[in-house]
Amino acid sequence: MAESFNKPHLRIQGFSTSEPYKYPRKVVDSIQRNAVNRTEHGNRLLTQFNQIKSKFDLGKEVELPDVELLKDDVIYVQFFSAWGFSFDFDQFTDNHASKNYTLLNIQVEKNTEGKERFKILVSLKEGGISSFLKKIEDYLNPEKDLKSKKPKNDKLLVNIDEIKEATIKAFWTDGGSHEFPRFMENVWWEVWFRKAEFDADKVKFQLEKIGATIGDSKLEFAENFVWLVKATSKQLTNSVYLLDSLSELRKPQVLNDFITHEDVTYDDQAEWMKDLVARTSFENPTNGEKVLVSLFDSGVNNVHPLLKNIVPDAHLETWKYDWGRFDTEPNGGHGTGMAGLALYGNLTDALATSENIIIYHGVESFKICDPSEKTDPKLFGVIYQDGCNSLIISRPNNNRVFCLSVTNDGIIEGGRPSSSSSALDKLIYENKIEPKDAQLFIVSGGNVNINSVEEYPDVNFISSIQDPGQAYNAITVGACTLLDKLSDSVYSPLAKHGAMSPFNTTSGAWETQWPNKPDIVFEGGNSAVHPTGFVGSHDELSPISLHSDFSKNLFLPFNGTSSAAALAAKMMAELRTVYPDYWAETIRGLLIHSADWTEAMLEGRDIGLKSDRRALLRSIGYGVPNLFKAINSANNSLTLIAEEEIQPYHKVKSDIKTNEYHLFELPWPKDILLNEVAENDAKITITLSYFIEPNPGNKQYSRSFYYHSHELDYKLIKAGESLDVFKRRISSAYADESEERPDTTSEEWVIRESLRSKGSIKKDFYNTSGAELSNRFYLAVYPKNGWYRSRKKLNKFDSKVKYSLIITIETVKMDVDIYSPIETLIKTTIPITT
Repeated sequence: MAESFNKPHLRIQGFSTSEPYKYPRKVVDSIQRNAVNRTEHGNRLLTQFNQIKSKFDLGKEVELPDVELLKDDVIYVQFFSAWGFSFDFDQFTDNHASKNYTLLNIQVEKNTEGKERFKILVSLKEGGISSFLKKIEDYLNPEKDLKSKKPKNDKLLVNIDEIKEATIKAFWTDGGSHEFPRFMENVWWEVWFRKAEFDADKVKFQLEKIGATIGDSKLEFAENFVWLVKATSKQLTNSVYLLDSLSELRKPQVLNDFITHEDVTYDDQAEWMKDLVARTSFENPTNGEKVLVSLFDSGVNNVHPLLKNIVPDAHLETWKYDWGRFDTEPNGGHGTGMAGLALYGNLTDALATSENIIIYHGVESFKICDPSEKTDPKLFGVIYQDGCNSLIISRPNNNRVFCLSVTNDGIIEGGRPSSSSSALDKLIYENKIEPKDAQLFIVSGGNVNINSVEEYPDVNFISSIQDPGQAYNAITVGACTLLDKLSDSVYSPLAKHGAMSPFNTTSGAWETQWPNKPDIVFEGGNSAVHPTGFVGSHDELSPISLHSDFSKNLFLPFNGTSSAAALAAKMMAELRTVYPDYWAETIRGLLIHSADWTEAMLEGRDIGLKSDRRALLRSIGYGVPNLFKAINSANNSLTLIAEEEIQPYHKVKSDIKTNEYHLFELPWPKDILLNEVAENDAKITITLSYFIEPNPGNKQYSRSFYYHSHELDYKLIKAGESLDVFKRRISSAYADESEERPDTTSEEWVIRESLRSKGSIKKDFYNTSGAELSNRFYLAVYPKNGWYRSRKKLNKFDSKVKYSLIITIETVKMDVDIYSPIETLIKTTIPITT
């Protein structure tokens, strides 16, 4: 994936028109679909399987000197079930002595309606291929079903929707949390082998013949052996049919015990640090000023050897002169650790690799707290404003990502805005100095302390995100964890790989009108469990950053939502470096747009249920962002970006009414979706990002006293819906009818409007076929209510507001190019003038 996502996103201007907007009447639309019949279904499966057989026959002719005698005639095949149906999994394993076909692993996916489909990986020998072909032929023969009155092999075949030859990526089970390694990248893999078919000598011989390195670390489980193997994905791709016992590929977790173990001395750490300094360079990819991560924290000790070359003294400021500018927080500091993660990421990874590291962004600090003085939390809003303005005045030409991890516990009441969160919303909407630009703010959600194994995750769900994490416009960052490996087998991790971190707080107990928080999650560390009881934080289950007093310690375990916020700021700075001209609304939108839930987050959840969807959004937001997808598109994954201004309301005589909506006719790969993607899966994801102007006060239950200045949302034309019906569904401006809420019950979104309409960013998605998606290229962005409309005396009803619309269409078919024709279409389209 890292190599395929190498194309810039496409900006679309001139593809929308302004239309008059009035709350619409309801339009009921019903679409019926026919089931696939046996003949069509069986012949399609037969065609797909014969294509796989031809590749298998071709593979048998390949000459492999020196290893031919050890070659197994095996091919790996993926079977996909129809949505909403499962498999009879036992039928995908041959129970005879020949073992002609074997089920290797099962994965589950969920679609927009909450339905599941299963993706299974099966290894087949030559006899297995013949057996499956015979089963399909019998299924198609009506004479074979006289006794049962059902097609023969119906139980095995009827729910198969697609059959395809598996690539090496089919074995990669860390896709939800880690990118598949680049084709020529020589990396370590966790290679999982099935114990039943495992021949250690043969596997070792095969791996050595392809030039792979076999590590000393090996594990044995009930049904698997796990080896560490260093190789390129190209080497593994060329040898996948040799390794007949291969079951899974995973990314090895790098343990930080080489830094944190009690036997590691200061001199040992110094050697690791010197190596990292030698491998790190600081560059500026543009002619302008670097993007800066602006830390609102306890100060930074920039004399640390890993900071002194990139954080000059001039970048350190403070709210109070008496505090000084440096990090005086006890126990290793805090702001210094934030700076280390914001620049290098988890130091465990940076220290463990031998690769060169290039850092394109910088860090500045505005000290907002000091252990010598307890600051009144109610003053934090003023501090945020002073800090933001001071840094902008000092370095006015830099783009920024502000990062705040100092939170106030016990302030939030059911998610209600506070003075500090409202000040933050106002600051993000526009700063007080010229130019009055919108700002990007990352805010940590705050931590919870788990005291026993039984408390996780229930205590997390009832522990509120801390102030100012309820701010609409900020990206509130929660904590997940991928850290689940320990060098001492006596200990075990509390949270599963990819699950919510034990330190994470949520908005699960908030009142429903307030935003879904956190927005996204990053690594926040895990907790350890000992046979004698709960342990809590463990160095090896924590990201590693920098100690504030490097004369005593160089590195510091650094966990919780502070760690997550710093890592989020790093990714956002990298994104803003690539796209310096994008609006802040767009950068914020892209980060959230790229996020997804891991399998562990979805475990035990039925996203077809509103309660489970709400629990996901209120605990881990939209999931873990993906830097590759945030920055780039691919041939089969196209992202379109529109940056627009809209006037939601206007004055009609003495009343304030809704004014306009934007109707987009999107540049769309219609023919490719219809003919090349066709019945294959296609996914559409839409994110609408905008900033609101806050109007806080304890009157939010009144419809006249909205906290948000305005609200926007979107609708997509439905399959089979005419443009005229779609426009009437969006707006009844041309109809003599009373105003009603738009009808969205028949739209196929996963999250759905009733849940996504919280806060000032709206993301939703669903899966469908390419054929159905081919004609769904009309989209409307329309206004809802806000205090710009309801508070007429404040004279903001004629305000124009910005928004960013981000749309991604993607297909699982890797050989389809939906990008190039749209790029050409955009370049040749004459912009619409209104």
